[in-house]
Amino acid sequence: MAATTKSALEIILEWSQSRPEWQRDALRRIVAGGALGESDIQELVALCKKEHGDDTVQLAAKPLTKTDLPANPGTGAAITLASIAGVEGVNQLAPNQELPFEPKGLTIIYGDNGAGKSGYARVLKRACRARFPGEIMPDAYHALNRKPATAAIGYARGGSAKPAIQWVDDGKPQPVLSAVNVFDRESGAVHVREKNAVAFRPFGLDIPDDLAAACQAVKTALGAEQAALESARDAVFSKPTWKPGTEVGKILSALSATTKLDRLEELAKVSHAERERHRQLAEDLAKDPVRASSEQTLYADELHALAALLTEAGTLGGDGAIEALWNLSAAVASKRAAATVVADGAFAASALPGVGGDAWRNLWESARRYSAEAAYPTGHFPPCDQMEACVLCQQPLSDEARARMARFEAYVRSDVEQQAQDAEAALTAALKDFDRKRIRIRTEARRRIALGDHDLARDVLRYLATARCRRALCRRAVAEAEKSVLPPMPASPVTRIQELEAQARTYAAELLSAADLEGRARLEAERDALADRLALETLLDKAKDEVERLKALKLLAACAKDTSTTAITHLGNAIADEVVTPRIRDRFQEEIVRLAAARVRVEIVRAGGKYGSPVYQVKLFANKDAPVHMVLSEGEQTCVALAAFITELATASHQSALVFDDPVSSLDHLWRGKVAERLVDEAKVRQVIVFTHDLVFVNDLKDGADGNVPVKLVSLSRGPSGAGIVTLDLPWVAASVQDRVDKMEKDARAARTLYDNNDDAGYRDAVHRIYSNLRRTWERALEDVAFGGVIQRHRDYINAKNLRRATAFEDKDYQTFSAGFQKCSDWIDGHDGSRGRNAAPPTPNDLLADIKAVRDWVDDLKKRQKALA
Repeated sequence: MAATTKSALEIILEWSQSRPEWQRDALRRIVAGGALGESDIQELVALCKKEHGDDTVQLAAKPLTKTDLPANPGTGAAITLASIAGVEGVNQLAPNQELPFEPKGLTIIYGDNGAGKSGYARVLKRACRARFPGEIMPDAYHALNRKPATAAIGYARGGSAKPAIQWVDDGKPQPVLSAVNVFDRESGAVHVREKNAVAFRPFGLDIPDDLAAACQAVKTALGAEQAALESARDAVFSKPTWKPGTEVGKILSALSATTKLDRLEELAKVSHAERERHRQLAEDLAKDPVRASSEQTLYADELHALAALLTEAGTLGGDGAIEALWNLSAAVASKRAAATVVADGAFAASALPGVGGDAWRNLWESARRYSAEAAYPTGHFPPCDQMEACVLCQQPLSDEARARMARFEAYVRSDVEQQAQDAEAALTAALKDFDRKRIRIRTEARRRIALGDHDLARDVLRYLATARCRRALCRRAVAEAEKSVLPPMPASPVTRIQELEAQARTYAAELLSAADLEGRARLEAERDALADRLALETLLDKAKDEVERLKALKLLAACAKDTSTTAITHLGNAIADEVVTPRIRDRFQEEIVRLAAARVRVEIVRAGGKYGSPVYQVKLFANKDAPVHMVLSEGEQTCVALAAFITELATASHQSALVFDDPVSSLDHLWRGKVAERLVDEAKVRQVIVFTHDLVFVNDLKDGADGNVPVKLVSLSRGPSGAGIVTLDLPWVAASVQDRVDKMEKDARAARTLYDNNDDAGYRDAVHRIYSNLRRTWERALEDVAFGGVIQRHRDYINAKNLRRATAFEDKDYQTFSAGFQKCSDWIDGHDGSRGRNAAPPTPNDLLADIKAVRDWVDDLKKRQKALA
């Protein structure tokens, strides 16, 4: 990559344009929040899958854009902070507080543990630029209030005040305030984070490293999924149960991520007939083929007979046969009715009923046979001779009787009667034939058909039963001489039976051909094909799962290619060449010297890489192979981290504010003063804000800034409304003599009000408290002013350069100090006073005079000390 004047982050942004969307999203997260967490990696895995076709992922990638980079207001347009006010939703920070900052110098914010420093610092880490901004938690005692943290942050650009930014925590730096950098212990850990090395990782150079680590984490996650998918392969695909030569077997044996299973789904639709075919093939191929062929031939003969039976049943129960019988019955009824009409006319005068009817005709015919066969074999019937007797009553016939019998005979011999008798004879013959012909329903062939085609067997039974039912109803209708409605005949199954017969005969021939190897092979192939199709009842779902598994593996393989760190290696090298220049290395050496003098002799050395991303380490001059982390103390390592942090800032084109959150929390006392001195020097050229709980460090900062840079002192405390109560100036224990005198004078004026209101008890308590503080102030004045700060408690060195100032102390100074100190001792509550002594406390004027005495004592000493200098 060619040399350029772009910053490291601008190089990364330009490089990212050609990268996968999920990597661009990863870069945005890294730039905004540093190293990625487990949830980030899971989301990046999902985004990577989506980019390669996983349409189940709803998450959308948010690529790194220019707005995600730290603001660069340009030379002379530094961003400085004015205040933080109206904080809500941040830990237990009290409402209605305003934390001010010194715009052109140093702001020291002191607070004990739990006083609210971390809350305000977290706001700045989230709103400004920090490598590890962390999370802001709401008040744990009001967990229902889960609104995002908010604050009004006042700022200035190039010294010109701007309207306050109404900041809402949205997880990324505020675009304008991102020009402000925050250093804390986590920032130092970026530089000193290896177990076996102290690394130099300028902001920008560590981003490819973090991206490469993210790629490795994504690759690991993808690998875990791939391993799970590999182990999830169904055992049936390792030990196939299908035949490789069948159509089903060929598809299943060649499954891939792109396999379409439409054909397999069609093959899985096996008809009942195909199932029966498979059953028959499996059964018959297990037998002697000749015997199996004979069985099929017998079955075909049974089907042939069944087809004939069905055809006959169709004839016997069909409309033709039914109508013929019914027509005969109707003809008999019609002709007998006509004969009855004639008989009624001929026998109208008969004394007895039923003459001419069936019973009568039977009697008449019986009489005729008796006359012809026994009584008068050679005579006539009815007898006409006067000497002949009646064959019925055995008495001689009168003329009237002979005439009546002649009429009877004439009727019987008439044409109408004859037609009736002929019709009746025909019907009788037809009924005899009708009753003789029966439709058989139970057949072996039908039961065998039911094994393979239940519907056909049912249709056969229905056809035969319907035909027999129609004949029975017809027979009853004829007997009752009343025509009834018959059920219609269903469609004849004869054609299907004949087709089944043809199949059976064909199959018999195939079985017979199976006596040779070629013929058997054909049937076995058909059996295997059907068996594999039947197996799809369980294999089809497994095949679908397998295709999905292969698709997932293919997607993971494509995703894994995206995790290559080769391009990231090139990026890291390019940034390293651009950022870690000899000028930067020299600046780092300068910073180390300023922070640790000759105690820490180290240099920046390129030491290989991680995932191809270049790594620069801090090595000892004397022994580059020595384990630096074991040689340097924790304080020395933090000095290295601070040196690296400030070195990075030297490359910026602007001098926006710097915020330090407890920069000496892990330092031993040897390095505290040097760090304070360095931060004060930095405050000469840019705004510096320091949060600390270390009072010694506070004093070091104050001493270093005294008269050199403007200083704003702020203390934070906890009150009934919460933490982060802002008080201008430091707490009493850290306040200067001048600050203490100012506070005591304020307290004395407040005590005057109690005095004027005759609140004796309240005034007495106030006097005791003020004199106690006044005595402590005399002691602090002796240490800080009379001794010129040569020796101070908890300071790790003697300030010998101020020793001359101590010589300004004279006898009158001692007397003034002794008198003032003694008076304070008389009015403090350090000892239990005598019962007999209950003197009135000094008046407000006396109290103010005693306070003024220490101010005058200090001012006079300082004037003489200045003359000595």
